Amino acid sequence: MKIGNIELKGTPLFLAPMEDVTYKSFRWMCKKFGADVMYTEFISSEALIRDIKKPKKNGTV
Repeated sequence: MKIGNIELKGTPLFLAPMEDVTYKSFRWMCKKFGADVMYTEFISSEALIRDIKKPKKNGTV
């Protein structure tokens, strides 16, 4: 599998983002135990524009 200029051999293991769980230390542990690709959860662009520190749980700001 190839993503951009990154080539992953065999069957890569991806870590899907989870709200309030994908902290750096959690992703580091997943990498240590075999995950090939990790990334952070999505952020609310509306919250960034309005400088809101934490969006509401229902996906709105």
